[in-house]
Amino acid sequence: MAIKSSAVKNHWLFWHQWIGVIACIGMVLWGLSGASHPIMSRLQPAPKQFMPPLSAVDLSQSVSLPALLQQQHIKQFQHISLVQLAGQHYYRISQLDAAPRFFAVANGAERPGGEQAAAMSLADYYTGLSGQSKASLKAINRFETDYHPVNRLLPVWQVAYPREDGLRAYVDTEQSRLATLVDDRRAFLTQVFQWGHNWSFLQACAGLQLAVATGVLVLILASAITGITLYIKQRKTAPYRLQRWGVQWWHREFGLWVSLVILLLASTGLLHLWMSDLQQRRPTVQTTFASDSAALSAAAWSQLASGSVLKLDIYGRGDTLFWQIIPQSAGAQGLPSAQVAALHQHHHAGMQPAAEAPTLWLTSAQAVRALTPQDYASQWLSIMTRQAASQVQSVTWVTQFANEYGFIFKRLPVLKVQTAEDHHTRYYLEPATGALAASVNDRDGLEGFIFAYLHKWSFQSLSKDLRDALAIVAALAVSLTGLLGAYLFSKKRL
Repeated sequence: MAIKSSAVKNHWLFWHQWIGVIACIGMVLWGLSGASHPIMSRLQPAPKQFMPPLSAVDLSQSVSLPALLQQQHIKQFQHISLVQLAGQHYYRISQLDAAPRFFAVANGAERPGGEQAAAMSLADYYTGLSGQSKASLKAINRFETDYHPVNRLLPVWQVAYPREDGLRAYVDTEQSRLATLVDDRRAFLTQVFQWGHNWSFLQACAGLQLAVATGVLVLILASAITGITLYIKQRKTAPYRLQRWGVQWWHREFGLWVSLVILLLASTGLLHLWMSDLQQRRPTVQTTFASDSAALSAAAWSQLASGSVLKLDIYGRGDTLFWQIIPQSAGAQGLPSAQVAALHQHHHAGMQPAAEAPTLWLTSAQAVRALTPQDYASQWLSIMTRQAASQVQSVTWVTQFANEYGFIFKRLPVLKVQTAEDHHTRYYLEPATGALAASVNDRDGLEGFIFAYLHKWSFQSLSKDLRDALAIVAALAVSLTGLLGAYLFSKKRL
């Protein structure tokens, strides 16, 4: 027996209206900010260069690094890398409690203010604004309003240019790479997105932010479910058949189809919200340690520093050192890179496999040993976790963003370390720095897949223009449905 229209209004309509009026707030905020995201990514300032400004240097003709450390009384270091500044090569030596120091590869002379000069030089290189005066130079050691956690890299330098658009470049001097470019327009849109989509106005109280967002998402789901139920129960009644083209008719007919999108976006958003919170609660893994300079022996240096290289990185813990050497034959594709959003939109979005993979070495005061990727992963994971890494199953190079290691993780190239741990945890290690770029288990991978394809609609088979258009239309449709419902609710109570 069909349910009478009055009975429907006494039950489903009542709940749909009152749930919907609260859910409307979230629908409008998330819908409008979601529609702005594809637009925001297209307004990302584009760099003039995409790869680090490095050229080959013959280390066999350079100053001995062990002798330099001893001469400068540097007993411990955190990381040693090769950088290029003003046409010359330098050893950049960073220490845990001191500013990085720069020493010329050719003669060992120290360059005062090398870190600041390198930051400015890199910013000029990536922006193409060489020779222009700088408005400011600022060290960034934690994420802030203008430099969000999505950028991943720390520490970096902010170089601001005195331009009308307020262009700022964020550069990582250790790896000579660009973290991101931001101008006033991009910064404003990012703040709008953070406010409307992440609800940054509640970030001072993370627990409240999570609770409120969860509550509103549940109400949005309930509003969509009650709306669908109401449609099914009302569709055979006389008032429904006779009513055409009014606001209520549009809300009902339009909302029926949009409710399917709402159910999809709200449910995947809720899953992502809670999974992100659980991931943030995991204990952090330390990846930076002090290394003993005495472990960098003259014998190891003479053996490994014997030819032309594009990149050299040395780090470790105590008397155990790890080396990554990128020979000149590897080409620029083998260099570590952190691409900004503009890079993701062009053919540079994925790095092609290098002609020759970086070589990895482990040295101590008495030994020099070449490492396979699996050897490196086992040794470095043991140092990071202080546990034997006997569960490593396979290790492979990752040279482009794809699948579960998406663009959000920023670092390339990395090693994917597949383990036999619970939920098949995969570690993504950056051998150039020892950084843990990502830790993904089966649950993380499933949630990432759901979020990428069911929430963000990142279907690689479709063109970016089509994906963005579909996302904008869907997000605006969600907001419009909520606004129509709010209008009907207010109209009946005036």
